Amino acid sequence: MRPAIRSTFDIVAWIEERGGDAGIDLKGPLLMKLLYLCQAVYASEHNEAKLMPATFLATGAGPIEPDIFLALEQGIGLSDPVAPSDHVEEVLLAVWSTCSSKTAEELDDLLKTDKAFNEAIKRGRNSEIRVSEMAAAYTGGVSTFIGKTQVTKFPDGSPYTATHSSLDAAPSENQEVRFTADGRSVTRWEPKKRVKSKDVKTVHKVIQ
Repeated sequence: MRPAIRSTFDIVAWIEERGGDAGIDLKGPLLMKLLYLCQAVYASEHNEAKLMPATFLATGAGPIEPDIFLALEQGIGLSDPVAPSDHVEEVLLAVWSTCSSKTAEELDDLLKTDKAFNEAIKRGRNSEIRVSEMAAAYTGGVSTFIGKTQVTKFPDGSPYTATHSSLDAAPSENQEVRFTADGRSVTRWEPKKRVKSKDVKTVHKVIQ
């Protein structure tokens, strides 16, 4: 499957530009972790497709793309990088907005719960972190990083938000809550104030 962008260096350039604007010193391991998370989230969003033609290895310092790591150590970079497409930048922005303010230690804590990274470590130091495992480790995709609740669907295909009740407000003790066949709750509405005949006459006069 073809990667979404021609080179990992294009993603490096995008991240480094954001880091420069924010005054963040993106050293090797920190940059590697951001690159890895971008690859993992993209794979989750796009059926295990690669964001960039990169292969990440599981090491004691975290995920490492060895070719990029060595190239950056030698000061190699792009002078004219390709700008990412909109759907690629959506993933980059999600990871950047959430993770750029974290310390290396905080990112390490995140990776401790990363099933893809942990499975690769079990296979031995410097084992490849498989893209299929990355996608499975971040099933929430972009929503994992931008704080959106995951949206699922009723049997009829209509969406609902899993973390929010389908009731807009808690029903009173006099209100009856029923459920439809597809699981949605239905509350019989009752007005707080009953309309009296004199109120109707007053409204009628105002309209006239």
